[in-house]
Amino acid sequence: MWEGDRVTTELSKSGKKLDEMNLLPAPFPLDKYLNDRDMRHLKKLYGLGGLSYGNLSARSDENHFWMSASGINKANMKEIGRDILYIKGYNNDDNFMEVSIPPNVTPKRASVDAIEHWMIYKEHPEVGAIVHIHAWMDGIQATEINYPCGTIELAETVAKLIRESENPAEAVIGLKNHGLTITGSSLENIFNRIEGKIQRQVPMS
Repeated sequence: MWEGDRVTTELSKSGKKLDEMNLLPAPFPLDKYLNDRDMRHLKKLYGLGGLSYGNLSARSDENHFWMSASGINKANMKEIGRDILYIKGYNNDDNFMEVSIPPNVTPKRASVDAIEHWMIYKEHPEVGAIVHIHAWMDGIQATEINYPCGTIELAETVAKLIRESENPAEAVIGLKNHGLTITGSSLENIFNRIEGKIQRQVPMS
């Protein structure tokens, strides 16, 4: 499992594809600007080790999925269990994502959007992959409220819009003042559908 598989290979390739489409920032190397003490406080308080945005995931099986970790360079995802995380589920009681970790690996934090991906996979078995980018497309359904990232409110609203879409397996949902959540049968399916249609500037209101 920790050697990687077809799904993790596809995730890594898709991260590079996002970079080729100029949809990724250069991750901000906080450790170059903060001393060790400040870095420890930042990691303790927020679980941050770097700044980046966007994420992507792909289903492993009926109940689990692989997902890019938080704060990493999505164009250079190499280490399974650190850069690409195995998401097992969601703990409702304590409000956190459950992640499998290989031995002797210090993992990155799960993306704040993992709860949104988990809800979508749970409800729609036909969805095989999800991409979240800070970009836009014309003619899409979008949330009416600019919910903070990683909140249950945002996840539930996106899940509702996908549920109500013409084809939940190939939905493109706008997140107001933020970006897009895109579902597909596979990562390849998603990129084939969006290439040439993406607007890098997210409309603000």
